[in-house]
Amino acid sequence: MEYGPFHRRESPTQTVDNARDQETSGELWGRAPRWGGRPQVKAFAGPLPEGKRGIEFMTDAEPDRNGVPSLPTWTGPRQGVTVRSDMAVINIQVTKSTQERER
Repeated sequence: MEYGPFHRRESPTQTVDNARDQETSGELWGRAPRWGGRPQVKAFAGPLPEGKRGIEFMTDAEPDRNGVPSLPTWTGPRQGVTVRSDMAVINIQVTKSTQERER
């Protein structure tokens, strides 16, 4: 895994169950943007900010070259990004998770 760190923050589309699935499967999935286009995985650049809930990860897939540096995307299909049904998928290694099911 050579690209990163990147992170996803807890949100309606990044739930506790999503975080657990991402850590277990080693995959991060993403849909096409609201206004069309090809499926893409979205994240934030850099480590997970202190005090925020989410996951921090590394990947072997290079982010899109024409993307916004602070908001990397991985649009597929291309090397390192597969498309399954209507979802883009990249392989990840979760290096930090603060998004745990509350007891």
